[in-house]
Amino acid sequence: MENNIRVFRNWSLFVICGSLLALLWLFAASGASGEVNASVDLKGTYEDNIIGSAADIGKDGDYYSALTASLGGYHGIGANTYLFLKGDAGGYLYSKYTDLNATVVGINGGVYKDFTDRVAAQLTLKGKKKEFKDSRRSSVAYGGSLEVKEQVSPEFWLKQGYEFEKNDADDALFTYRGHFFGAWAGYMVFPKTTLTGGYSYLSLKYEEPSNFRDEFHTVSFGVSMELLKKVHLYGNYSRQFINSSVSEKGRTNNIYTLGLLYGF
Repeated sequence: MENNIRVFRNWSLFVICGSLLALLWLFAASGASGEVNASVDLKGTYEDNIIGSAADIGKDGDYYSALTASLGGYHGIGANTYLFLKGDAGGYLYSKYTDLNATVVGINGGVYKDFTDRVAAQLTLKGKKKEFKDSRRSSVAYGGSLEVKEQVSPEFWLKQGYEFEKNDADDALFTYRGHFFGAWAGYMVFPKTTLTGGYSYLSLKYEEPSNFRDEFHTVSFGVSMELLKKVHLYGNYSRQFINSSVSEKGRTNNIYTLGLLYGF
């Protein structure tokens, strides 16, 4: 019975994703008001202290590459309010810890509203199917997020956000509830170059071992440059301060990312 439930759970998300994306494509082809957009993102990341579940204690640094793509669209429903829907898929390959290699397929949708020329908010519901080389980590995750953005000036913006995720894995070691809070800022220093910075807090409470928890305080800095029309080169550096319920002292993690994004 448990296996049947797992199979139904896994396939149900694929069916929902496929159905919603098919409806989105038909919506776009019909010429209805709105817009469809897509993106492809290729990046490489190095972390010098990978920490996650209790099974990851003892891991040190590793490099991974990721290729992700998304297809989505939005439709106006009046009063500067829009409904949106997006599907995405990605692959992640690690150099040393190949048990973390994964493919992730997801769908999210919600509502976006411009309250004024400078203040906007977005409410999103999310679902993901994660498949890992280490099958114990494979999961279905769901949750939601709320973001508020202030365009202080044409060059300067602020953003705040909260996200909840329930990750239901095939093994209790990798099943968790996560709460994420963040605040970021961006400043366009040149017409095609933007600097960003921010702080975020992430709390993950795992099902096993009982009451096992990780907390991540992350400070990040980044730069994005438009190389060609709709093609951006970006780099980010993040410094994480990590507290674990099974660790005697806090640990740190340095994260370096370089990527290329094409949006259309």
